[in-house]
Amino acid sequence: MTKEELEKALKEVEEQRNQLKEELNKLENPGEDSVVTMAASAKKALHNAISSGNLKNTLEKVSGSLDFMKTAVTSFSQIIEKAQQKMEGKVEEITIQGGMTVMSDMWVPMVLGLIQTQEFQHIMANMLVKIIKDA
Repeated sequence: MTKEELEKALKEVEEQRNQLKEELNKLENPGEDSVVTMAASAKKALHNAISSGNLKNTLEKVSGSLDFMKTAVTSFSQIIEKAQQKMEGKVEEITIQGGMTVMSDMWVPMVLGLIQTQEFQHIMANMLVKIIKDA
């Protein structure tokens, strides 16, 4: 290499060094520019989320999840209430189709009967497909 080529290469390296120093200073001392940049990025992301419909879809999913959660919490609350009544000796007899009384040792046959229904099998198949697709 000639002297001029070396000086030119050295000048380019120094310019890159100065640019890197400026970027490092911006990271170490974030000024108003970085706050403005972050705000602009946030506005752009919000705009994209709204215009694409992603934000609406996400909020609908959250709303649906909350509905399911409310149903689940209500059901668990009712189960706890029934358990409390049974602990207090207030035994309520429940009969199933055919007039047979539900006994505490009948949960396995009841669960097996549930999983044999078409509805339950379809629900479980849909859940499995959703889990696999999301993975």
